[in-house]
Amino acid sequence: MPSQPNSLPRWVHSFALLRDRTVTRDEAGLLQSVATDESDNEVTCSWPESESLASLLADPGLANGPGQTMLTLLGTPDEAVIGALQEQGWSRKGNRVLLAALTNDVDQEIRLPETATLFEAPMENYDVVEIADFDAPAGRGRIRFAEGFALLGDPNIMAPTNAGQFRAAILANLAAAATRQGLPVLFMVTNADTATGTRVERANGWSNATQLTTFAKA
Repeated sequence: MPSQPNSLPRWVHSFALLRDRTVTRDEAGLLQSVATDESDNEVTCSWPESESLASLLADPGLANGPGQTMLTLLGTPDEAVIGALQEQGWSRKGNRVLLAALTNDVDQEIRLPETATLFEAPMENYDVVEIADFDAPAGRGRIRFAEGFALLGDPNIMAPTNAGQFRAAILANLAAAATRQGLPVLFMVTNADTATGTRVERANGWSNATQLTTFAKA
């Protein structure tokens, strides 16, 4: 099991639901979730100490899950643990980072071209905002409201032009929605853009909070 006995941050559970995943275990220090089509199984926990890695890898969630097995570790990467994982057939799949912001510090003014329209829709586990430009899908974002914070999905931009403007409009809309809910803190997981696993290109008000390093094993 992971060396950290404390509960995982609450955004971890919300992050699974925001991605349409089914949470199968949520206990002290570990969360397991499965993709809707059961194509992959993911275990999320803090980085283990080298001496406890074998115990973690023997966990039933990693040994017996459906589809591709993924392990996502939170916090500063441990090079010794990375080496041990690679020796046992695990490959690094991606580096992401949790961004954090005070809701009031994020721009909430929506600016769109005259040809674009924004739509909002509540879903079971999150709310969705979509932008259409000339009636064609241009961008999409998600937000999940939780106790004391809101978790935003990194916007998916499909438009070949005005990508930055559409992304900013989606983030502004989601921040405004959190304000209406009285939630003072925003979180968002996005891909890292530096070798150290952090994000330099980010909107005003956001800062790097926690690294997420994902490994995969077929």
